[in-house]
Formats: sequence, structure tokens, C-alpha cells
Amino acid sequence: MRQERRRKDYIVPSFEEIQGLPDREDPYCFPVFLPEIEGQLRILKLGSMGLSEGCLELSDKMAEQSGVRHFNDQRLLEMNFVMSGNIRQRVGFLPGEMHFVKGYHNLVYNVGEWEQNRFVGGGVHNTFTVHVCADRFVQLFAAHSSMMDGLIGKLTNDTPFMVDRPAMAYTPQMEGVIHSLWNNPFTGGVKRLYLEVKMMELLALQWDQLMRVERPVSVLRNKEDVETMHLARDLLLRNIHCPPSLAQLARMCGTNEFKLKRGFKEVFNETVFGYFNSVRLEEARLLVLSTKKTLTEIAGEMGFAHPQHFSRAFRKRFGVAPGELRK
Repeated sequence: MRQERRRKDYIVPSFEEIQGLPDREDPYCFPVFLPEIEGQLRILKLGSMGLSEGCLELSDKMAEQSGVRHFNDQRLLEMNFVMSGNIRQRVGFLPGEMHFVKGYHNLVYNVGEWEQNRFVGGGVHNTFTVHVCADRFVQLFAAHSSMMDGLIGKLTNDTPFMVDRPAMAYTPQMEGVIHSLWNNPFTGGVKRLYLEVKMMELLALQWDQLMRVERPVSVLRNKEDVETMHLARDLLLRNIHCPPSLAQLARMCGTNEFKLKRGFKEVFNETVFGYFNSVRLEEARLLVLSTKKTLTEIAGEMGFAHPQHFSRAFRKRFGVAPGELRK
């Protein structure tokens, strides 16, 4: 890949260096400490799959002059997720400029095309991508879903494409799979198998949402209404251990309960409580797997009044009791 940069040392490492990295089970972590920029680039390369996450915090001054342009010459299907930030992108096979914010995700194959990304405003810009070799993707999915025949044909013929639904943010289930891709205890061939299985799960969730039939919007009249629903989600996530009531959340967002309930479901395809419950149970699952805290402690941290309530909700969500994950 060739890369054109406005600052000689803007990203560490260069695209050429990333391409030449050998496979290994632990991710590469490259810190970024430059004037007006601070962050990290994390990359995992293993077999036919790769994961990458860029998290950069830019000053307002740097954001005004930031921009990264590169040429894609690798036959890789990308699953892209914007975890935070405000990014504008141009790609060679599409007209105009696209605008990506937190919650946006897509499927992209743009081999043989230029891509340019521009950060808008300061703050943290965090993106996550799953890369899958085109040939391996065809092997995995050609026999499983007739709905993907169009994509399979384009991959086989090296025809660039992008599939997205900008109005529909990625779900808590997708976010949970993303966390599990980075955080798993496996090694060797089992790790490769696990990554492929979770990649297929993530794609199934993503594809189901991208192909869902559009429903008429009844309460979200403009861009500001949609932004209010994203604010409600952000406030909910910030107070996950002590969530506000529906009435309190509506007041915090400057709207009413009816509009919050209907609008939240339209944007995120889940009720406010359903979204909150999915996120806190996923966080609880990570605590069960990665800490030595008791189940009672975890239940309390997640806001459950009784451990029994936590156990029932956990089993309903994951099909297994929390204690069984530690056996």
C-alpha cells in the first residue's frame, strides 16, 4: 500500500510496515505520541484474519489539518465500526464524501481504490476493523447464505462495494463480539478457529441489521432528534452502574418519555431497558471471565438487587449460569 500524509510522522507505523508484519497470536501495539496527537494503534494478524483498532486523541488544532490517504491493493473484506469520533471519508468508487459518527458500521471491499479519511474536530477518534482475506470469506460463506450471493460474486470478480445503513447503529451484541475478539484465552489453532467463528457471528449480526426492511420513522423528524437518541445512549452508558429512570433520562436529554421510548427503539432496534440490560450483562460476563470477584460482588456492581436476579438474567441472556463459566 502507498500512503500520502500531511505530516511525515502522523501515523506509526506506515501502511507498508503494517503489511509486512508477521503473524502472531498477541496483538502489536504501537503508541502514538506526537505534538497535538496521542493514542495507540493495535493490530492482530493471524492467518486469513486480522483485527485493527486505532484510537487517537487530537487537539482541535490538529483535527483541522489531519488527513490520511492510502491506496488499497490487498484483497481484504473489511467490517468497519466507529466506536467514537467524527470522520469524513472519500473512496474512489463512490461519489461524494461520507460522514461517520459513533455507532456507524459497514461492509467494504475496495481493492484497487483510493481511500481518504479526515477527522472532524478534536477529541477521541476510535475505529475498529475486521479484515478477512477475500478467498477465505468466499470459502466460509458461499455455501451458507444465498442472500450473500451478490457479495460473493463481487469478491470473486474484484468489484468494489460498500454496504451500510447509516441510520442504524451497531448493537450491544455486536459490541460484545468485538470485545471477545480481542479478549479470549485461546492459543494456537483453537485461537484461529475461535476468531473465525466470532467473525462469522459478528457478520451474521451485522448482515441481519443491514438487510432489515426499512420501517417508517414516526417520531424522529430531523437530525437533532437522532442526535438526542445517541445522547440518551451515551448518558445510559456513562451511568451503567446507577442508571437514571426513563423520566430522568428524558429530562437529561431535553425530550419526553414517549419520544425517548419510540425514538430509541427506532435508532437502536431495542428498548431503553433492553439496551441497558444487554450492555450490563455483557460487562458482567467480562468480569466473570477476567476477574476473581465473587458473583455477589459482580451482581451488586451491575445494579442487581439480589444475586438470584443476576443469575436468572445472565442465564436467559447467555444460556448458562455465571458460575458455570468459571468451572
